[in-house]
Amino acid sequence: LKLGLRGRSVASAHLYSTSWCRRPGAHSAAMLWTSASAVAAVAILVLVGRGIVEAAPMTPMPDAVRNMQVSTPKPVTESQVTEFKQDFADVDFNRDMVMDAQEVRAHFKGGIDKIELYKFFLESDLDMTGTISLQEYVTYAANLQ
Repeated sequence: LKLGLRGRSVASAHLYSTSWCRRPGAHSAAMLWTSASAVAAVAILVLVGRGIVEAAPMTPMPDAVRNMQVSTPKPVTESQVTEFKQDFADVDFNRDMVMDAQEVRAHFKGGIDKIELYKFFLESDLDMTGTISLQEYVTYAANLQ
């Protein structure tokens, strides 16, 4: 899940791909996207171009997010980490340094169903608090790369 949906990586397409980009013959709403990043980027561009998905406007990144040191489970570039931080800032509407389900639903403007939201939280909310911290989101997004 690349929450900003600016079409730059596989993480961008994760939740949307389970809804709109299923492989032919797929019947499960919980099916995960497993294609290459180039295909994911093209899918996002097609969805945005057709008006199915609206690209989220970029929110100014708070200093607390910009300056927070985060670790990643596998190597990613500094620009990718900055991208993950920006995506987090775009969703954390109330600036409390965590994403909750209400913020994620609002960010996707109702375009995410309950199963997809639940799976996202199962995969990313590592401490099981019901919210996703910046570190948890960065770990989740890096693992999708």
